[in-house]
Amino acid sequence: MSSESPGLSPAEREGIEWNRASWDARVEAHWESAMYRAHAEALRAGRHDLAAHVVEGVGDVRGQRLIHLQCHMGMETLGWATLGAEAVGVDFSRPAIDKAERMRDELGLDARFVCCPVYDAPQHVDGGFDVVFASVGSLCWLPDVPRWAAVVAQLLTPGGRLFLEDTHPLIGALEDVDGEPGFALRGPYLGGQRLVYEDDGTYASDASGFAHNKMAEWVHSVGDVVTAVVEAGLRVERLEESDRCVWPALRAMEQTRPGWWELPEPYRGKYPMTFTLTARK
Repeated sequence: MSSESPGLSPAEREGIEWNRASWDARVEAHWESAMYRAHAEALRAGRHDLAAHVVEGVGDVRGQRLIHLQCHMGMETLGWATLGAEAVGVDFSRPAIDKAERMRDELGLDARFVCCPVYDAPQHVDGGFDVVFASVGSLCWLPDVPRWAAVVAQLLTPGGRLFLEDTHPLIGALEDVDGEPGFALRGPYLGGQRLVYEDDGTYASDASGFAHNKMAEWVHSVGDVVTAVVEAGLRVERLEESDRCVWPALRAMEQTRPGWWELPEPYRGKYPMTFTLTARK
């Protein structure tokens, strides 16, 4: 977040810069991956790859202003544009935004993309959005969830709604056990701690050999997120937890249908892998 986002601690700035470099380094591999090629081909065919429960949860977006925070290469943002939204995507990775704009221009869709840190979105786009959308893999990269929630509230028009579907923080506390079908506790669930690690892979493919592999994640419990949203002045309307994940977050997970992974028996259906929060200003 370089010179922007004043008020962050040196450790928070350091971690975010590591993350920006690692995301920048993986954009080309993501663009070429089967996962994102499938998203792109759906858009080229005039469709979208948004999950049915997400479209239902957000509701009708025709003629509405929607902003997608941490949009990466903008595939979901463009999906909302195909459904009639006046869509804006925000991400801190310049290479990712370049890909988003390339796809938008190829398809001739009406969408805008902004390269800036999520905390600085109100300084780069006008508020008055009907929908703030954030999808899986968002909050763990941010050190300050109350600050994020304040941004959401600032971007929304009165009566506007937040739809957040994210990885359940329990996943971050678990790790696979080699040679066994189960898993073990790895890290904290509570406390807002910064976790530093190196990973030469990516969720989107088997690619490796990236130039930047040091990353930082921050632990935010579901309680932290709900409290932040409420204190920002939003009214929580629904909170759901699901045992499904959109990628194999743990090696023990099994693909049960396209785009969904679940834990094997005897754990299936017993532990949350994602959560969905909807709230209104």
